[in-house]
Amino acid sequence: MDKINNTTLLFTSEHGGNEIPEEYKYLFKDHNEILNTHRGYDLGVWSLAENFSQSMQIKLFKTGVSRLLVDVNRSLWRRTLFSEISKPLPKTEKLIILDKYYYPYRNEIAAFIKNQIAHGKKVLHIAKHSFTPILNGKKRNADIGFLYDPKRSNEKLISKEWKRCLKNLTPGLRVRFNYPYRGKPDGLTAHFRKLYPDCSYLGIELEVNQKFVEGDGKFRQEICQQIVSAFHKTLAHFSWQ
Repeated sequence: MDKINNTTLLFTSEHGGNEIPEEYKYLFKDHNEILNTHRGYDLGVWSLAENFSQSMQIKLFKTGVSRLLVDVNRSLWRRTLFSEISKPLPKTEKLIILDKYYYPYRNEIAAFIKNQIAHGKKVLHIAKHSFTPILNGKKRNADIGFLYDPKRSNEKLISKEWKRCLKNLTPGLRVRFNYPYRGKPDGLTAHFRKLYPDCSYLGIELEVNQKFVEGDGKFRQEICQQIVSAFHKTLAHFSWQ
């Protein structure tokens, strides 16, 4: 850990909840089933995120509101900011939703990062997500994915080291880079990359296959421990470039 003792860890989970505030439940009266699918939330991800948080005694920033109301992981200009269910709302109502559920979450994280960097710290941001094993009838060919911007050397370095540590611990895991999504497009990490250079801010999206989720809706403890343990080992070997 000595190599990154000037680094502040930041753990976030943007899609772990599928809650709909009472005043908007009428929108979902014919769509309740979808709230419990991968479209409504990232199944199991809070159990993984909380394992990280407890293991390292780091606060977890998370929101319980479903992305089907508003997606806090999307920029204001994205057409998927509001889903097909919430998009028909009038503009005034959308602004209220943004003020209540979007800005508070993102602004708290933004203030945290700004404060840390202002005090001479570097910020290592791990955003936790999970993905459905099968999408549109096609099986996803990975167990774990690390999403990053290939042009940012520190993100590439730490992703490679994390993969190496994971494979040493659990050789059978299929670990891929920028899969099942690309790491560079719009998202919370991409937003902060525009604000801070590679030498100050490092953002990785961790994606874990939901096939590891058990009947209680949580990830198997074994897979959580493997990922967290590999992360600890990664920090011991990683140094900023």
